[in-house]
Amino acid sequence: MRSKVLSDLITSATSAKAHFEVWWAQASEAKPRLLDSMNEHSDFFHASADAHYTAFFVYLAHLYDGRTDSSSIPTFLRETALGGAVSDLQELQDEFGALATRAAPLITARHKTVAHIDAKLTEEDVFGPLNITWNEVRAIVYDSAVFVAKLAGTKDLGSIGICRDRRLVAATIRLIEALPPP
Repeated sequence: MRSKVLSDLITSATSAKAHFEVWWAQASEAKPRLLDSMNEHSDFFHASADAHYTAFFVYLAHLYDGRTDSSSIPTFLRETALGGAVSDLQELQDEFGALATRAAPLITARHKTVAHIDAKLTEEDVFGPLNITWNEVRAIVYDSAVFVAKLAGTKDLGSIGICRDRRLVAATIRLIEALPPP
């Protein structure tokens, strides 16, 4: 079971980071100078940005799910404790606790804006009180991927399929730049 959970964590960490980077490239970095090209294909970019935004929240939430029947970091750590497999388990649990505290606002945002859209609150109403910046969101996504790599026994994220930082941002920008001018 532990190997299945670890495999699921790697998939979720890879996907959270990939979808965040593609969304970020489209929603932020490409807009100032590539807006005309994006407007030429606005149906695609609206659908794509929404899909990547939703997916990064869903995959990130997988990592932190507290349900005992979910493939999540808490489940992995619980199974590791039961199996006595890791000597530095307390250190991993402490590191995860700090990371989970940082990720908590994103899980709240996911619950109220992605998984269960709040009937009374706008996205601004949800994010405002969370007091979190997009740079902090990026750091949480990246740090979550690094933590999963650590659970997999490596510091080389690429060895388990997690892209290097900003690789998909750059690839998305290049793709948009390659579109024919409007």
